[in-house]
Amino acid sequence: MHQQRRHRSLAECDRAAPASPPRLPNSEPVWLTVAQLCQRWQLGRKTVYKFIDAKILPAWRVGSHLYRVAVSDVERFESRNRLRPE
Repeated sequence: MHQQRRHRSLAECDRAAPASPPRLPNSEPVWLTVAQLCQRWQLGRKTVYKFIDAKILPAWRVGSHLYRVAVSDVERFESRNRLRPE
């Protein structure tokens, strides 16, 4: 009775993995999380969620309770509401 290995060795994983993950030409993020917006604007999470719920700040729902906001929407929101990142 020979038992099969369930996991590959580290050497096998290294050989199978690509050299580096694909990257965008620009290293800046395309999406921001609510936590990143809170830090950027120095506001509480509830305030950012109020902007999202009121449809003042466009956001994409990821999963059941996570949101992502496009950087272009953040910059548009900042210019319209005179907010500057800190």
